[in-house]
Amino acid sequence: MKDFEALKSIWHDQVALPKVSHEDVLKNLRKTRNGLASKLLIEMIGMGIAAAVLIYVWIASPFTMWTTHLAMIIFICCCIYYILAMISNYRRINYDKLLDKPECYINHLKKYKHDRYIFNTRKYKVYSIFFTAGFILYFIEISFMTSLWITVMGILFTFLWIALCYFVLMRIYIKREEAKLEEMIQNLERLHKQFEDTDQ
Repeated sequence: MKDFEALKSIWHDQVALPKVSHEDVLKNLRKTRNGLASKLLIEMIGMGIAAAVLIYVWIASPFTMWTTHLAMIIFICCCIYYILAMISNYRRINYDKLLDKPECYINHLKKYKHDRYIFNTRKYKVYSIFFTAGFILYFIEISFMTSLWITVMGILFTFLWIALCYFVLMRIYIKREEAKLEEMIQNLERLHKQFEDTDQ
């Protein structure tokens, strides 16, 4: 009986969440969405520049081993895949035709968040494996062109950088992106619930 009274007391003492303004939610939503879209655009441009540099190096350098040519193909394919994925994600995050249908837009954002998580974890793992394989193939020819210690230093630096990106930077990136998307979803859900309560 005491537990029931305590529970009743908690329910009565609970402070209701303040109502949110429709305009404020949409303003914050657009601001967050534009921030995420800008990040994707910068990544797209950066990867486009990387692909152009790789193509130039491949054409301009006198590589003789097939392993190096295969490495360059892997690098360029990875860049193209990443660019295409970013274009798709950029278009999806900028899709605002559902803004007048909050429930549909919430579902759209939840699906986008889930797909981005899959891309940033499972697909990024495959992407990293291919990129690593490309570097292994690339360093075969480099080992014949430079001294052993330069090759070893190059390999160590490259794999430390890949490990840092995969185990540290990518996790920070995922955490921040997930938090922003979750904030957008929660604000929309709160607004949607507020409208439902008003209609009742």
